[in-house]
Amino acid sequence: MKRYYFDLIGEISARDFLGHQCKSRKEAREHASFVAHRIGSEHPHFVKPGNQIAVREEGGTAFYQAPIALTSLTGSH
Repeated sequence: MKRYYFDLIGEISARDFLGHQCKSRKEAREHASFVAHRIGSEHPHFVKPGNQIAVREEGGTAFYQAPIALTSLTGSH
């Protein structure tokens, strides 16, 4: 498995130095979306335009950004 890094970018930035192993880019994108929604749910003040989780591969290439958003608990569309 490859190691991917999930950086917080936007109003406040934080670089991921440990990373997380994922089977594929698809799994890394799903993990980034999970992290972004979790941050939005636990820290709603981070839900602002431009605040995102950026995914980098081991070589440093960024390929995906997930916006930080609130998770709907109602399940309605």
